[in-house]
Amino acid sequence: MRLLVLDLDGTLWDHEDASALVPPYEFNGDCLTDSLGQKLRLFPGVREFLEWASERFILSIASWNIEERVRPILEGFGLWDYFMFPKIEGHPDKGDMIRRTIEELRSIGYDIDDVIYIDDRVIHINGVKMAVPYVDFIHMWVDVKSFEELKQLLQKLG
Repeated sequence: MRLLVLDLDGTLWDHEDASALVPPYEFNGDCLTDSLGQKLRLFPGVREFLEWASERFILSIASWNIEERVRPILEGFGLWDYFMFPKIEGHPDKGDMIRRTIEELRSIGYDIDDVIYIDDRVIHINGVKMAVPYVDFIHMWVDVKSFEELKQLLQKLG
């Protein structure tokens, strides 16, 4: 099976630190407003991409955030259920998050033979490659400029 691991801030949505948002959240389509009036928007094509990808990959999350703040955002947008063993944790060690996700998937019988990690920043990639040497990295907004381009790239990769 192929595992596709996504970052959140700056990758799925336009906010750089969703943990800074203050509940309660108000949802309107692909936009959220927090109790202080701060906004977060899903990038165009996120919903369609996740629907497409969920039929071809196991999807998970590796995000340096606070789960108590961010899970309700994913749930409010109706996206939470796309992900298996998502890691939304208050530290930057995404390599550890991805390694543990793979271990959890293997413990329930999945044979993970390919891991693709997507992030808008390269700061975490060395740590990820140390923990999961066979990972393929896609630099969102550099290697691809949209979720449609991401879909096309993943199709080319097989």
